[in-house]
Amino acid sequence: MKKTIHLGGEQKKGSSIIEIELKETHKGWCFSASGLHDYQYCRSTKMWDYQCAGQCLETIAKKWWQSKKVITIVELWRKYHLNDMNAGSPKQTAHLASLGEYQSYDWACEELKKVDLLYDKEFSPDQPYRYGSAWLYREIPKKDLETIKSIINK
Repeated sequence: MKKTIHLGGEQKKGSSIIEIELKETHKGWCFSASGLHDYQYCRSTKMWDYQCAGQCLETIAKKWWQSKKVITIVELWRKYHLNDMNAGSPKQTAHLASLGEYQSYDWACEELKKVDLLYDKEFSPDQPYRYGSAWLYREIPKKDLETIKSIINK
């Protein structure tokens, strides 16, 4: 399921695009979102193009802050973007989040080591899970999953 949302018209000066996708995989539902922002004429290439692309939803939200749909998508993106590619167990991720902005993989390992969480023994009792050793799936709660589907299907 995919949806492209045009903000300010299609290829009009200052316009933006948000693309969202929800895929059902063997793990469960996986969500992704990206954007194109600020369609402008570029003097150096003598072509029209977007000034930002990819993970620029925060930038798009600053311009389109009055759109409830944009704000909702950004909130869902913050929580679930690539929810099938998490380096940490829930406990590891929560601890790192409590420290503020993520710095780097090495920083995360050092911080987790300080609190004996580099290997999460509770996540997988048979073999403790080492941070970053696999891509872990995080389920999207039913309410949020329904919100994503509703945005895509409208």
